[in-house]
Amino acid sequence: MFKKLFIAGVFIVMVNALSFAQISEKLSAKVTLAVNTNIETYFIAEKLAVEHIGNYVFSYSNIQFTHQPIVYFGLKEFAPWKDKPVILRIAAILKQLRDIQHDNAQQLEYLLYRNQFPKKGFRWPVPANLAMFNEQLYPGAKVLGIELADSLASFYRQAHVDSFLKRNKFFYKGAIAEARKHINAAAIPYMEKWYGQQFAGYELYLMPGMPITPGDDNYRAFGPMLISPKGKVSAMVFSSSVQLPLLHSLKEYKQFGFDNAEVTRFLTVHELGHSFVNPVVTSLLPELLKDTALFTPTLVKALEPSYIDRWETCLIEHLVRLGEIRIARSMGDDQEEQRVRKLHVTQFKFILLPLLENKITEYENNRTLYPTFKSFLPEIVNLFHGLKPTDIDRILSENLVK
Repeated sequence: MFKKLFIAGVFIVMVNALSFAQISEKLSAKVTLAVNTNIETYFIAEKLAVEHIGNYVFSYSNIQFTHQPIVYFGLKEFAPWKDKPVILRIAAILKQLRDIQHDNAQQLEYLLYRNQFPKKGFRWPVPANLAMFNEQLYPGAKVLGIELADSLASFYRQAHVDSFLKRNKFFYKGAIAEARKHINAAAIPYMEKWYGQQFAGYELYLMPGMPITPGDDNYRAFGPMLISPKGKVSAMVFSSSVQLPLLHSLKEYKQFGFDNAEVTRFLTVHELGHSFVNPVVTSLLPELLKDTALFTPTLVKALEPSYIDRWETCLIEHLVRLGEIRIARSMGDDQEEQRVRKLHVTQFKFILLPLLENKITEYENNRTLYPTFKSFLPEIVNLFHGLKPTDIDRILSENLVK
């Protein structure tokens, strides 16, 4: 999701005192907030590769990224590696993956299964149905992605990336401290209760090294679902969301790009909400797609700023936002409930939310009959079956008048 997590017993876990490894804070029994060495190494290498291939996702060779200290100073420190064989190979791989996947989310998901550099191997077995391994959608990406990860491990060792990470550990810890202020771990048990589903754990990763083009409202986050031996783990990775003024060196920074209460609150419930909603919607997708005509041209135009370009996405995003509002209500947080409702209906034009809120009270008032959100979804399907395109345009028109 582009553009547009609760503090209990916090402690820091340091793995392997001789290396940067992972800085991780346990926010609750099931929730961790961390910086991942593999991901930071990836973005240092990606930025160097972009010097050869021009662009990759939101990284461009003609932008200096002075608003993101780790990106800017990381490129300066590792610039001598730009033309080394390991980076040239990474650039060649990314150029091919860019044409196949048009994203880096698939590679980051795979890297979360690997042990953190310099350790070899995998922390959990990699599922056969991993997105990067889908040869039908991404022909050739599996072999390239595996080679990319191996090349990143080589780059980590050859360029002594660990030295950069250790030297600037204060910055990464500062980023975690900023994000932690706005993370509410208490929300997750309410989410599990409201959706009627639990996961084995929740892993939240900050990505200070992820390049995001300049803009006050620019950031990026997405939530891969990981499979562990103990069950599914809902993960979320997110970039910095605050632009910082350029200083002379990294050691001078007292702000770290993650002190953004609104964005962090939004990402906590919203992105993790996708873990509960997306698989449920997919299970009934054939029925839901019968109502594609409801995605009228006027609704398409209204949702265009939120990058909603098809009915399936429109449904998912409405249902995730529905969960945000109702979970705030179940927590007794009237201020947050009103804030999120106004944000999504009035500002972002998710105009079906009032209709869905009225319907979802049947679910909330009869959890014996409907123990899970999934068990109630057929009722929402029937609600959409009863609507006409003219109803959508009428509701949108009424919303615009308000």
